[in-house]
Amino acid sequence: MRIYTKSMDSANTKRNLRFAADPLRRLTSHGDWPEDSALNPASNLLETGEGETRPITHRKGEGSGMRRQASRANQNWIFDNFLKLSDNEDVLHPGIMGTRYERGFRHQDLEAVYTKVSGRRSIPLLWGKQGALQEKKARAAEEAGNLVTAAMHYNRAGLCYGRGQHLIPVDGHPRKKEYYAGVSRCFDKMREVRGGDIQKHQVEFDPGKNAYFYYWPQEGGEPRPTVLLIPGMDMIKEDGLLPYNNWFHARGMNFAIMDGPGQGECNINQVWVDHHNYARAGSRVIDWLAGREEVDSSKIGIMGMSMGSRWTVEIAAQDDRVKAVVGQMANVGPSDIIFDQAQPNFKRIYMYMTNILEEDAFDEFVEERDSIWLPIVSKMKSNYLLVAGDMDELCTPDDIDVFFAHLTCPRELWLYEGVFHPMGEVAADMYPAIADWMLHTLNNGLPADHNKRVIVPEGG
Repeated sequence: MRIYTKSMDSANTKRNLRFAADPLRRLTSHGDWPEDSALNPASNLLETGEGETRPITHRKGEGSGMRRQASRANQNWIFDNFLKLSDNEDVLHPGIMGTRYERGFRHQDLEAVYTKVSGRRSIPLLWGKQGALQEKKARAAEEAGNLVTAAMHYNRAGLCYGRGQHLIPVDGHPRKKEYYAGVSRCFDKMREVRGGDIQKHQVEFDPGKNAYFYYWPQEGGEPRPTVLLIPGMDMIKEDGLLPYNNWFHARGMNFAIMDGPGQGECNINQVWVDHHNYARAGSRVIDWLAGREEVDSSKIGIMGMSMGSRWTVEIAAQDDRVKAVVGQMANVGPSDIIFDQAQPNFKRIYMYMTNILEEDAFDEFVEERDSIWLPIVSKMKSNYLLVAGDMDELCTPDDIDVFFAHLTCPRELWLYEGVFHPMGEVAADMYPAIADWMLHTLNNGLPADHNKRVIVPEGG
């Protein structure tokens, strides 16, 4: 593993992290002003067009009245041209379409968005428009008494609004708030018209800071194995709820999925991620789950997707109640690839998630984050499965090997040949197999010396 060696003295770290709290260093936009906005140099404020003004951020030494560039903004012209040449999202996330389908996105909605994309700034607007269309259909179905149809349209609407808000990584942006309100409204309605089988809760993990989660228990009330899903950095909890295709709930397990620090509802409430708080948030959700009569507290598993594959390790390393962990879409190596070599949105979005909006400070934050990673890995004792592609553009097989060399728990690797990070190429086969592994492992465990590697051939 590539370990960073740059000095991280505490005074410098505190100074750099203070950028997040300094309102004059707050990014109003990552490279583009909000639509319908006007610059007011006299007041050094941004008028949003909706009766709001917010401070303009400058680079060091820059004169007033000029917005600062986004991270890696000089690559935007490449980004936009690739988007225009692509038929869908694969140019950003190779193989993502299969994963989108597994999460409940419908081909009709995906086509409505991707056939009209003209560049990166058009994507949130198109998702928002499709969300509004599906919400309109949901209301019409509900008014007609067609509640099954209404729930399905509300689910589709919420997913579309979710993509729209996610692609605006700007705290307080009016359109982001509008689209996130659509997510909450539509998923609340979806749960309501389904009869309330899916619950929504929140728990405080630090003073004044909450994690938010959905919980879908099995009927009957007897203790069952339970899975907590941890989304990735390009997901929110609504993306993985899967009310019509939930691999875990279909196998008799209780199911929960959370927004932790830096994600979804936490971001809307300005609860940002740091080096350790996601693990605290996850443990507080587990506290809540373990107190339920229908949860067998000796059979709690967690699954993390993409960046969630890192957070699950952090949770399990300090919470021995976790009996089984699955990481899928590996993000277990150093961060140089995802933040400095892959497409620019990853870095922009994670800067937003941390609320560290000065790039130099963020780079030091990431170096420290990587320097503490392997010691955390070695502390995890849970039964562990990592599912990854050997063509993963964000985490190489060599980095996975280093990660596995530091594991001290029963462990297993499924490495799919010819598969990229999102793993959509194999999603329809892979997710049911993961759910089977989780149920078997929660019920039976693994031998203490278990160390298995499976290479899944392309097309196999």
